[in-house]
Amino acid sequence: MPLSWLHTKKTAQGCLGIELNHGRAWAVHRTDRGVISSYLPSEDDDGLASLGEWIKDHKLTGIPVVVCLDSTRYELQLVESPPVPAEELSDAMGFRLAELVSDDVSDKVLQAFPLPSDAYRGRMTMAFAAITERSYLKEIVTFCREYELKLDQIIINEMSALNLLASVDPDDSVAVLRLEADAGVIYLYRNGALYFTRQISLGTDDLGLSSLNVSEGGMMMQPNSRIDVLALELQRSMDYFESQLGLGAIGQLWVMKPDNIDVTDALGEIEDRINTPVRLMSLESAFNRQEDEIPLTASLAMALGGALGYDLGN
Repeated sequence: MPLSWLHTKKTAQGCLGIELNHGRAWAVHRTDRGVISSYLPSEDDDGLASLGEWIKDHKLTGIPVVVCLDSTRYELQLVESPPVPAEELSDAMGFRLAELVSDDVSDKVLQAFPLPSDAYRGRMTMAFAAITERSYLKEIVTFCREYELKLDQIIINEMSALNLLASVDPDDSVAVLRLEADAGVIYLYRNGALYFTRQISLGTDDLGLSSLNVSEGGMMMQPNSRIDVLALELQRSMDYFESQLGLGAIGQLWVMKPDNIDVTDALGEIEDRINTPVRLMSLESAFNRQEDEIPLTASLAMALGGALGYDLGN
């Protein structure tokens, strides 16, 4: 089910997907061919200003856009769902906003979507509530107006990752792992729906991976590797999916390519510890049509996931 604070429709010189991540912006221009160009921020980029210059340089004003919110700028809570139709869920849960946040609710906006009915063996009716600041959404709308972008949707990371999975249509339940330098997140999906998400305070910097050994054959595991800790976090989440949600074993773990480092050499070690097939989420052959072959690492992949939610009308 799409989660959107704003949703319009349709036209088609392609779509611009934007991922906001820790105050910086990544973007992909997707057409019916795939990703034909992308924007990566520099280390000192802040906000959307530099992206705006790239949009002008690439003559993308007027294009439809889907924006994926910065994960540090919204909360996603799992709560009991009131007995209302899905289309009325956000309004119904909006009355509980003061119970769900600890600070002033006057600038807060809530969107909700239900868990599938088979979660928790059908004993409970639960929903996810995504909460962000109204002023933050207004900043995004203002940016799009300034650069004459046609804002189609504003979504969250969990829905962007779901769009990526839908494009591949896996047979099994899938765990998706995204790792950044000092943190990570685990998403658990089944049959085209999100069932569970969990933040972890462990990132690539903690895993003892060196990004400086390219001339010596790529990445190397350091003696202080914390792969065991990561494996434990993954196993706990997958056990919860199986035993508490009652949905059986996770069939595969897909690891998104981090923006900051190559983790390929760690995948086998993770697989040995969790006894579940582990693979790198590769989107290159299906979507990457860029002449400079910039890889679709996690932030660009999330931008692509947003763009995949837009109907190109072909």
